[in-house]
Amino acid sequence: MNWGILAFVIIYEVLTVLVVGAVIARKNRQAKEEGSFAFAGNGLSTAHVGVTLALTMLGSAHIWGTCENAASMGAIAVWFGIGCTVMMIVITQITGPWVRKIGTATVPDLFGKLFGSKMRILTACVMGPLVFGCLCLETQCVAVTFVACTGWPYMVGAIVGGAFGILYVLLAGMKEVSWLNMINAVFMYGALIVALIAMFVCLPGNGWADVEQNINAMGNSWMLDIFGNRDLIINFAIPTIFCTSMFQGVSQMGLQTCIAAKDVKSVKKSIWLAGPVNGLFCIIPALLGIAALALGYLTQTGSAMFMTPAMLLEVLPHWVVALICASFLGALLSTFAMTSLCPATIFAYDLYGGLYKPEASEKEKTRVMRIMIVIVGIAAIALSSFQPAVVTTINWIFTWGVPMFVMLVIGLCWKRNTKAAVITYIVSWIANVVWITCGLMEKLNMTNFHQVYLCTIISVVLGLVLTAVLPGSKPGYFRLSKEEREAC
Repeated sequence: MNWGILAFVIIYEVLTVLVVGAVIARKNRQAKEEGSFAFAGNGLSTAHVGVTLALTMLGSAHIWGTCENAASMGAIAVWFGIGCTVMMIVITQITGPWVRKIGTATVPDLFGKLFGSKMRILTACVMGPLVFGCLCLETQCVAVTFVACTGWPYMVGAIVGGAFGILYVLLAGMKEVSWLNMINAVFMYGALIVALIAMFVCLPGNGWADVEQNINAMGNSWMLDIFGNRDLIINFAIPTIFCTSMFQGVSQMGLQTCIAAKDVKSVKKSIWLAGPVNGLFCIIPALLGIAALALGYLTQTGSAMFMTPAMLLEVLPHWVVALICASFLGALLSTFAMTSLCPATIFAYDLYGGLYKPEASEKEKTRVMRIMIVIVGIAAIALSSFQPAVVTTINWIFTWGVPMFVMLVIGLCWKRNTKAAVITYIVSWIANVVWITCGLMEKLNMTNFHQVYLCTIISVVLGLVLTAVLPGSKPGYFRLSKEEREAC
C-alpha cells in the first residue's frame, strides 16, 4: 500500500471538492438564482466556459484510454486529442452559439422545438443512456487511478473514486464543477510538466533511446510516427474526428456548458482555452503508454489498461506519481461529474418536468437532479468492472450522435420533418449496431470502413431525401420570423 501517494491524493480531493462545493453551495442559497444548479444561473464567463468544456471532455479516453491505445497503435493515439480540438471548434463556434441563441435548456428540448414533442422524448431516452455509457467508462478509469495510487482492489477504487465524483457536482452543480475545473486545470498541467521531465530522467537504461530501440526491435517502427500507418489513419484518426465532433457537437454533455454561459460571445471566445487545454493533453499519456509497452509492462501485467500505472509506480519517484494521480483524477472526476449531471438534467427537464410534471419548480427539478446524480453514479460504479477498450467504446457511443447532428443542421438551416428525422435516427442506429455486432466489417472485407462512415452516409442521404419528399415539412428554424420561432 502506497500510503504517501494515497494520503496526498485524498487530501487534495477532499480540500478541493468539499471546500469549493460547500462555499459555492452557500453562495447559491444566498443568491437564490433559478437554474443555478444545472446551468450556473446562465452566468459562466469565457474562462469558466473554456476550462469547463476542456475538462468535461478530458476524461477516460484522453488519459488511461490513450495509454491503452498506445499499446496497439503507438503515437497515432494522440489523434484523439486532435479530434477533440476539432470538436471544440464545432462546439464553440457552431452548435454552442446556436443553442445559446435559441435559449433552450436541454438538447432534447431543442429537438422538440424543431421536430415536436415526440422527438424530444425520443432524443432524451437515447441521449441519457449514451452519456451514462461514457460515465461507466469514466468510473473505470477513476478506479484504475486509485489502483495505481494504492494497490487497492479495483472495485474499492471504483467506490471511493465514484463517491468523489458524485460530490464533485452534488453539492452545488454546474458552478461547483466550473470552479473545481479552474483549480484542477492549473494543477493538472503543472503536474504533467513535472511528470514529463521525470519520465525522461528516470526511465531505466538510456531512457527514451532504449524505448525507441525496443519499439524498432519489435518491428513496429511505425508506432513512433504520429501518422502511424494507412489503416490506422482511415480506421482510427479520421473516424475519431467525425465521432467526437458530431456527438459532442450535439450532446447534452458537449452543450450544457454553453447553455450555462452568460452570452454567445463567451462561448465563441472560449475556444482559445478549450482547444489547447483539451487537445494537447493526449501527448503525454501517449508517450507514457509507448514507454510502458517498450519496457515490457504489457507482458508483465497482461493488461494494456494497467501497464502504464505499473510502470509509473516502479520507475518514477512516488511524489511524482502522487502528482500524476491527483491531476489525472481531477480531470476524470470533472468528466464523471458532467456525465452524471447531464443525464440527470435530461431526466429532470425533459422527462420529469417535460412529460410527468410540466409545472415543476426549479427547486423540484434540482432535487430530482441530485437524486438522479446519486443513482447514475452508483449504477456506473456497479457496471465499471466490465472493461471494454475505452477509446474504441467511446467512438462507438459517439457514432450514435451522427444522425442527431445531421438532422439538427437540416432542421435549423433547411426544413423540418418529424417522420424524416425519426426514420433517419432509427435506420442509422440499427446500422451502427448491426455493423459491429454481426461482424459485417470482417465478412464484407471492409475492416477499414469505420461505422461512423456508414452512419454519416446513411444519415446525410436519408435525412436530405426524406425531408425533401415526405409531406408535412416545415421551414428550417433559422428561416422563421422571430414571432414564429417563439411559437415553436
